[in-house]
Amino acid sequence: MTRPLALALVLGLVAACSRPAPEAPPAAPAPRGPTAAQQFVLYQQMVDAGSAELAVPLGDEILAKFPDSPEATRVRESIEALRAKANADNESRRLSRLWAYQVAPMGGGQQSTASINARDAEPAGRDRVRLVLRRHTEWGESVFLYGNEPGFGCGKPCRLSMQFDGQPKKALAASIPPTGEPAVFIEDDKVFVAAMQKAKQVAIDVVEKGRPPRTLVFEVGGFDAAKFEPMPKAKKK
Repeated sequence: MTRPLALALVLGLVAACSRPAPEAPPAAPAPRGPTAAQQFVLYQQMVDAGSAELAVPLGDEILAKFPDSPEATRVRESIEALRAKANADNESRRLSRLWAYQVAPMGGGQQSTASINARDAEPAGRDRVRLVLRRHTEWGESVFLYGNEPGFGCGKPCRLSMQFDGQPKKALAASIPPTGEPAVFIEDDKVFVAAMQKAKQVAIDVVEKGRPPRTLVFEVGGFDAAKFEPMPKAKKK
């Protein structure tokens, strides 16, 4: 390679290296979230629909992201009442789920039951005591506690002491079934059911064979009378 040609190549490489690099395209703007006004529209829609549980998180987001906005001021006017309603709705659903309703054949007839487990925990291998409301085509209506073997004890006369919410205690007539099931019947069943339907919880003092006396608590506030199906009355013989 001759010297002039080599010099030309070197000059060409230097010129190429000295050219400015092409400018990168401008970065796309970062996506923006909904504005306070847009969030408030959703919030108000949930309020108008009666969905407090969905409205509250939307309101909290407005307060966190746009605390000085007019929309935040409007949210503050209503959100605490909505929060209380959402909590009450959650509690109502929790209490409702504690009850079980069933219609099934039993003892040559048909029975409808509404039952709920005691809140109190039991040792391993023992079921929680159940409060059962029963309607039977042959036996009529009854209310009883159903527990574990060897069953309940009861004095003479047999009475169960109980308390509905914060009301004074009352003692209702009861009985142990002669057939030997681990149950105790509340003979004043109509009095019991009437009081239970006005209460959030009932505490019942019981004596179980082989165990110290204790108080069982039933969170009865979610009882739905419409789900406790009536049964036809037994035909007179």
